Amino acid sequence: MSKSNIEILLNEWGAWKRGENRKALGFPSQAAFHNVVVDGAGKVLEPDVLLVDDDLNRLDREIERLHSDYKVALVMHYIKAGPVKTKAYEMKVSVRSYYLLLEHAHKVLSQAMGGIYLIGIEPKVCTHVARVCTQI
Repeated sequence: MSKSNIEILLNEWGAWKRGENRKALGFPSQAAFHNVVVDGAGKVLEPDVLLVDDDLNRLDREIERLHSDYKVALVMHYIKAGPVKTKAYEMKVSVRSYYLLLEHAHKVLSQAMGGIYLIGIEPKVCTHVARVCTQI
């Protein structure tokens, strides 16, 4: 099963919050001719800046607005290292409840972000309930 767009963005958010430097975007951290000498002025180094785009900043703001249960589930899943069983134990919930909280947080965030982030988050409403809701 492939990841939804919101899960991909949340993985980037987790890496950003953990302090992983993603500025290289798959390239080595330093090339052979990385240190450039300009007119004999000495070495000029590129600033060490994290790559954070507008979507990550927006996602971070949306996560701050979430209910604390959802926020804790996202932090535990995307930032904290370790197995799910341990994370669920620390949250004092079952593994099933952990995954339900995470799924609901994904749905709320994808709805808040809109656009391409709604792709991959399909409702799990049975056809009977969906048919009744459209008649109302």
